[in-house]
Amino acid sequence: MNLSEQIDSIEIKIRQLVLKMERVHEENTALQEENKQLKAELDRQKGAAHVLKDKLEKTQRVVDSQRNGKTEQSEKLREQLDQYIHEIDKCIEWLHKH
Repeated sequence: MNLSEQIDSIEIKIRQLVLKMERVHEENTALQEENKQLKAELDRQKGAAHVLKDKLEKTQRVVDSQRNGKTEQSEKLREQLDQYIHEIDKCIEWLHKH
């Protein structure tokens, strides 16, 4: 292979490398844009998840407070019923004695 052929071969390889570099650069630019869009979507999703988490926590607090309120109310009713039963038992006992 003479010098001219070697130079032509090197020139062809350089052109191929330049084309490959341009394709890689375009792909890199496209990937960077996609990455930017995905990060923006992730931020939106994180925001939505945070809002939903806050709503869930508020709902859970309301449910818990209602549950506690019902428990307290049930306990008061139970005490009142126990008192009525005790008074009825006294009345029955009094009736048996008289």
